[in-house]
Amino acid sequence: MKKSILLFALAISTGFAATAQSADHFESDRLKPVQGDVTAEFGLTGGILNSDFTLNEGTSGLLRFRYFMKDDLALRIGANIAISNTNHKFYGTGTNEGKTTDFKSLTLVNLGLEKHFRGTHRLSPYVGGDLLLGYQTSKITALNNDGVSYVPNTKVTQSGPGTFGVGLRGVFGTDFYIYKSLFIGAEAGLGAMFAIEGKTKTTTTVGNTTSSVTNKSAGNAFSLSPTMVTGVRIGFVF
Repeated sequence: MKKSILLFALAISTGFAATAQSADHFESDRLKPVQGDVTAEFGLTGGILNSDFTLNEGTSGLLRFRYFMKDDLALRIGANIAISNTNHKFYGTGTNEGKTTDFKSLTLVNLGLEKHFRGTHRLSPYVGGDLLLGYQTSKITALNNDGVSYVPNTKVTQSGPGTFGVGLRGVFGTDFYIYKSLFIGAEAGLGAMFAIEGKTKTTTTVGNTTSSVTNKSAGNAFSLSPTMVTGVRIGFVF
């Protein structure tokens, strides 16, 4: 009987030692980012057999990063600078030609903070907030054409309208770490956005005569709505 009790006690103590060792290994084999780490992420769309990567924020697109100032506190940084320049030519007789140039630029900035909670070994839930800033400009220059055919000695320049937008957003989401430095997640938020359109200036030159017309702002827009900020996303830790 005493021998059985001793064997049982030995088994229990061995089990506790193994559990403690596993717990120590569990804590040391940390999958989540720690202070000083940087993450980058992309949106993930499509099904299992038809997946595709996109930038965050849908059609506007943001390269988004996080810098962990503490193990549970991250700085959210996102940015996008897009420039397009399109030329379309119009031909007259001989070597005469006209050209229309359409220039557009877009700048988006996202700044925010993100507080992470304990979760599990792989799951990292969080809440956060963002400040969103955006500015879009456009300029069209039509030289020796009326938009349909070649017209000599003419020039029309339209600058604007530029659009400025600012917004605030609260978010919640979670990251699930598949392996160390690799995670998938989802994020949703409630945001308020305000955008105002600037003035438009059109300058027309026909021969030696130049005239200008300035149109005032066409107005502004305000929206408050819950949205999927990124939907499903995949990210990396550096």
